[in-house]
Amino acid sequence: MLLVASTEEMRKCDSYAIDKLGIPGILLMENASQGVIHSILMKYGSVGGKRAFVFCGAGNNGGDGLAVARKLFGMRAEVYVFLLVEPDKLRGDARTNYEIAQRIRNGKREKDIFEIITLRNVGELDKYPKPDIIIDAIFGIGFKGKVQGLFYDVINWINSQRVYTVSIDIPSGLNGDTGEVEGIAVRADLTATMGVPKTGLMLNWGKILPGKIYIIDIGIPGFVYQEVGIKTYYLEAMDVRRRLPIRPFNAHKYSCGKIFALVGSPGLTGAATMSTLSAMKVGAGAVIAGIPESLSPVLETKLTEVMKLPLPETNEHTIGWNALDLIEEYMDWADVLIIGPGLSKNYETKQVILSVIKKLDKKAVIDADGLNALVGNLNILKSLNTEIVLTPHPGEFSRLTDLPVEKIEREKIDVARNFAVEYGVVLVLKGDTTVIASPEGEVFINSTGNPGMATAGSGDVLTGMIAGFMGQGLSAVDSAICGVYLHGLAGDLARDKIGELPMMAMDILNMIPDAIQKVMKEDKG
Repeated sequence: MLLVASTEEMRKCDSYAIDKLGIPGILLMENASQGVIHSILMKYGSVGGKRAFVFCGAGNNGGDGLAVARKLFGMRAEVYVFLLVEPDKLRGDARTNYEIAQRIRNGKREKDIFEIITLRNVGELDKYPKPDIIIDAIFGIGFKGKVQGLFYDVINWINSQRVYTVSIDIPSGLNGDTGEVEGIAVRADLTATMGVPKTGLMLNWGKILPGKIYIIDIGIPGFVYQEVGIKTYYLEAMDVRRRLPIRPFNAHKYSCGKIFALVGSPGLTGAATMSTLSAMKVGAGAVIAGIPESLSPVLETKLTEVMKLPLPETNEHTIGWNALDLIEEYMDWADVLIIGPGLSKNYETKQVILSVIKKLDKKAVIDADGLNALVGNLNILKSLNTEIVLTPHPGEFSRLTDLPVEKIEREKIDVARNFAVEYGVVLVLKGDTTVIASPEGEVFINSTGNPGMATAGSGDVLTGMIAGFMGQGLSAVDSAICGVYLHGLAGDLARDKIGELPMMAMDILNMIPDAIQKVMKEDKG
């Protein structure tokens, strides 16, 4: 599983390597620059005769750029280094690389080109021939805030050139933790990142601006990342393959997961349909949908494989208080409960939901109106001694926590981690990048999915998938990992087949088998 670090965690790793292990910072910088060179050679094979523009800021990122410039020159490239700060602002290892570069510049042969220019106005760039490659070594992972002045002008110039651009560690202007951009950031074709990827490369604009991501081993031993306490991971297909349930030869329907779903109300029978069918699509053996009794004729038509349990209802035809005894009977039967899709906001139904949650001694996935019932009642979760998965989108999570949606989107990893640890649940915080947080403080960033999945019912499909995996014996966190990744992959396959705009939730549901097969076949390959 691929580790992902915050900028602060990466700084701690660097400090550990330098201060506790005695690895010189200049050696880490040399390893970093060599990795950048390797990433460039993977593209070009040779850089001899190519013209490279290297833009350097004041920090270690600029030092990396100066080392890269030196090595490009050593491979017969024409190199122009543009410092965006006065040379006397360079410190430490960056200063060392600047002084080396200056000595090389002074000693080069007449026909060689290795220039170091302190750039004061972006218009000066027009004096030089057009580059073949641009190296962005302006800010690095420590940058936060708004790009201004000469830095803004230079980044704007870089983006306007349509030249192959390599960013060192992270595209300049991109927030290394959140993936946000204030104003402008470099649009790279490749980002050569140091040690482990940064969270900002996985979120928001970080999913687009870095281009391809190339990870460089700069010489920090793997145990250092564990010592620092990094608990954030990026999900890949192999992580799902290792977790998918294997059905024994003597399986029967009741040994493969018994799911009881409290779902549906007038106008929301689709939520009941998709959440229960998706549980079966991932392998659940038996699913019973507990539904308001007046909806039974409709769902008898919609659901063939899923069994139906008509329940006493309110005057609004939602699940009523008199259904509680029958619900508890089927709770005893089930391995896993689904609580919430399409249940409505009816007050009496809400009281039924809260009563069910308080009595939970089985694993459960709570979504939609199940989450709405928990608003103001979150402490119920702390009293439960079973595995619970919550699957809110940012709006639902905002109602649960009173946190602004903007903060949730900006600090998704931290707020998900803190909530999961505090309430002892697995939290699936949905969005353009879905993250999964465990009660142990681990966070898993999903790598699949696309904008076409922003469609009504998509979340109901995910809820059923997670419950289906839990019913087959997977832990809550492993079920969430498999469910979220395969849900996104099913959406990607649906996009490839029909496009993003026409995609509906049933298209995602129908692609679940293809997604599972794709993951399994990749394993055999």
